[in-house]
Amino acid sequence: MFLDRRIIIFDLDGTLIDSLGVWSQVDQELTRRLTDGRVELTEDEAGHLRMNAMKRYGEGSDAYLKYMADMKAAFGFPGTPEEIHHQRYELAQEFLRTRVRYQPGAAAVVKALKAAGKTLAVATTTRRRNIETYVRDNLLMRAEAPLDDYFELIVTRDDVAHVKPDPECFMKILEHFGASPAECLMIEDALPGIEGARRVGIDSVVVTERHSETAREALDRAAVRRFESMGEILAAVEAEARG
Repeated sequence: MFLDRRIIIFDLDGTLIDSLGVWSQVDQELTRRLTDGRVELTEDEAGHLRMNAMKRYGEGSDAYLKYMADMKAAFGFPGTPEEIHHQRYELAQEFLRTRVRYQPGAAAVVKALKAAGKTLAVATTTRRRNIETYVRDNLLMRAEAPLDDYFELIVTRDDVAHVKPDPECFMKILEHFGASPAECLMIEDALPGIEGARRVGIDSVVVTERHSETAREALDRAAVRRFESMGEILAAVEAEARG
């Protein structure tokens, strides 16, 4: 399954790295700081506020400014939406440097596949600037497996006109490596990535991640196999290597 493919493509957030909750943690801390502790959001509450705002405002360049204006109106944040957005950005960069790390077992999977001679790529909706933070400043990730040492290509949100489930990021990977879909395998935790890969004929395996559990049945229909953890993937890779 893994070792008979030339190229292994990974999703980033939720698959390779434990980062999906960090944005809610950012908004929790921002709210605590800007209200002097008067408002304490749970991670779930912060996540719902952000997701509802993104549904209202889409993913345009001003979506987060509108979201910050909503937070200001709801909780009495001081400053303009632009000033609040800047504070959120600075706080997010701190969290990306210090809190995000590989999912348990993910670095070992990356190393095992690389040692087996596989070409590794990432297809992500993360911004390039966040990738640069992980590469340059995240000491937790650098200590386990520096992204720039192990991945030959990282396609980000900034590299495409349309994000997953649009297949554009996968088409870029195929073109870059001169590969056919049959030579590739996608490792993903969420449905948009699996659907995007499937649109160009790339098989996917799904790895369980708590933020995607509401789509479990749809994911199992779309993927060729489910793994409950990166540790299970590592065991499968090692079993294939033993023959």
